[in-house]
Amino acid sequence: MKYRLIRIAAATALTSLLAGCSTYDSISAYIRSDKSATCPDAAILANTASLPALNPAAQGDPSGVIYSIAMTDVTTRCAYDKSERTADARLRITLHAQRPPGGAETSYRVPYYVAVTSGGEIIDKKVYWLELAFSGHDVSANAEAEVDSTIVKYAKDKTAYDYHLLVGFQLTKAQLEYNAKAGRYEP
Repeated sequence: MKYRLIRIAAATALTSLLAGCSTYDSISAYIRSDKSATCPDAAILANTASLPALNPAAQGDPSGVIYSIAMTDVTTRCAYDKSERTADARLRITLHAQRPPGGAETSYRVPYYVAVTSGGEIIDKKVYWLELAFSGHDVSANAEAEVDSTIVKYAKDKTAYDYHLLVGFQLTKAQLEYNAKAGRYEP
């Protein structure tokens, strides 16, 4: 009986360890958007994940929002050059926009950035532009932005996954303040 209890306890412990492995794999896949431990991870910076286009006459007033757009996902794929110690990351950013009802067909140019960071410092940052279009009287629109190449040159004592890619909208001070008041810092 005692031997049987020990076998059951050992089997339970082994099952727990194996379950921990699958949990770790799930966490790794979540953290690394390309499911690879060798590509710099990509994330949306929470306080710049939403861009409210504000009517200058109604600053800070929710009724003054002409449209808003939010980043909802970012994925990466990388190509490597070991001799040059570089990773060339391609990013795909998924976005969702909304506006009040009654608008006509229109489009907007929206600025967003991709920053390369390591150890809490910005190594490189580039600003890009996205064309956002609303059809007819639609109140929402979906879009994707693709960045074909972000080169990450890593130091001899580091690997590509020691670097991080952060994306977000290039916001004005008024937009940052609006997001703070609206509680838009949460991912």
